[in-house]
Amino acid sequence: MTPSADGTPPRRTVAQALADFVHDTLNCDRIFTVPGEAVLPLVSLAGEMGVDLVPMRHESGAGFAALADSWLTGRPAVVAVNRSPGAANLGIALDVTRCDRTPVLVVVGTSRRDQDRRTGYQSLDPEAQLGGLAHVITITGGPQLPKLLAEAAELLRAPLPATVVFSVPQDVWEEEVPAPDGPSDVPSSRLSPAPRTDDGADRAVAERVREALLAAERPVVVAGRLLRGEDGAGPGEALDRFARQALVPVLLGNKQQDLMDNAAPGYAGDVHQGTHPETRARLEEADLVVFLGELPWEVHLMRWYSDQPLMTVHPDPAGPGERLAADPRRVLALLGGADWAASPQRRAWAEDWRALETRLSEPAPRRYADGLDFTHVVAALDTLLPDDALVCLDAGNFGSWVHRYLKVRARQRLLAVADGAMGFGVPGAVAAVRRHPERTVVALVGDGGVLMTGNELAVPHPAGRGPVVIVADNSGYGAIRTQGARAFPGTDVAAELVSPDFTLWARAFGVPAECVTTEAEVLPALRRALASDRGYLLHVPISPLAAHANFDMPGATGPAPARGKDTACPTP
Repeated sequence: MTPSADGTPPRRTVAQALADFVHDTLNCDRIFTVPGEAVLPLVSLAGEMGVDLVPMRHESGAGFAALADSWLTGRPAVVAVNRSPGAANLGIALDVTRCDRTPVLVVVGTSRRDQDRRTGYQSLDPEAQLGGLAHVITITGGPQLPKLLAEAAELLRAPLPATVVFSVPQDVWEEEVPAPDGPSDVPSSRLSPAPRTDDGADRAVAERVREALLAAERPVVVAGRLLRGEDGAGPGEALDRFARQALVPVLLGNKQQDLMDNAAPGYAGDVHQGTHPETRARLEEADLVVFLGELPWEVHLMRWYSDQPLMTVHPDPAGPGERLAADPRRVLALLGGADWAASPQRRAWAEDWRALETRLSEPAPRRYADGLDFTHVVAALDTLLPDDALVCLDAGNFGSWVHRYLKVRARQRLLAVADGAMGFGVPGAVAAVRRHPERTVVALVGDGGVLMTGNELAVPHPAGRGPVVIVADNSGYGAIRTQGARAFPGTDVAAELVSPDFTLWARAFGVPAECVTTEAEVLPALRRALASDRGYLLHVPISPLAAHANFDMPGATGPAPARGKDTACPTP
């Protein structure tokens, strides 16, 4: 801040201190917001400081957009919302940041300190609302703020970062904040990388892992999110080099398919809720599975794990097996530089894994009378995507085709949430376009997820270019439909939906759109979409019988359920 004419420091308010924290300490150049009167003091000051203010249409969209922006920059992202309704709407995105340990700062403007929380207007306490999803810090006055900012900085820069919520009562914004003792209210003027674990401990863990891998005949490594660099990118070549030197197949953790080039020799596939049965069967044969930078949580272990030896290398290891507290990135670097004795057994094992992945990723479309197999779309997209494309994947069974048939290249990114929450696709793509207008951004969404947060297509793009949105429309909640057919055959589980005309819907936002119903239409439609400088939407009706990339609807022997509308594309 600029000193006054007499050289004395200007009056520094809570609003100014928080704006400085966002702009200077977090190095944040963007705030995603659904603004309201109780948070305007921060929004106004941040805008004056040159922070890009992105007005979103719903707080959940703002949260998902911030999540994507943090993944793309490697820095904390910031969301500003108003009072208890805004905080409640944000909850689904915070459930994702909790699961994915993404550093997001949320500022909630709340009612005055003297307001009765039971009778006040929109005055439910954010700590009561969001305390199970994030670390909530209530700013009760100016004198306490420097300490609270330092606490938030430490949480956001931790090896396992936390989402931090600042709850700011409306009558606190103009309170004066004491002048800092030093140049900043927090330890540094920029958030530096979190301190590594002890170097000696990392070396000991790396040697323990090396010895275990050498002793095994059928080892597998599952690589995870904590191997990413400070810019959010994966270790790529380092991971492939380790896999080839150690003769160990490397699988990528849930929604981490962009950690390495999927065409690299060391890549053996990925594990997620829809992992192919043959991959799970091969995992059952492993005599050692090492989780490196990832936890062996339920999705990673489902339908293959019994009592195989497990090791987990993680700053805060948990789950079954041997737990090794260390910096996964440092351990990977040490393993990449280690000596690895030749092993015919491990070489054959690794080659078999690579052959399996190559075979499973070859497109194997099926035919249906009532819609396309999404294999055609994803396989064609795989051949057309630019080398630096950004793909935002929403949640749903349609994602199984993406995991199986989209081969993510070295410079491409695949952004997706690990906890299965629907609604990320469009707001994630909106954030990606805003961060990288020079790159092609594609959102892959289902008909369920796109109508949860697709309204964010209305967010303007300063550079003019919008995302390509591909809607896989099976007229239902596909994953729930499948679960219902298995657990409650022949009953209605409320999974059937009636979709609108998505082409008309997209055009209402000024987005060009078309519908694709035949295999012959796929390639030319994708070429038009990717060439558009205004964004594009492709509506792809897919058969409800095509439950998953790996199987049809359980028990399906006759025609598909009624779709509620004609699957033929309407005439423009």
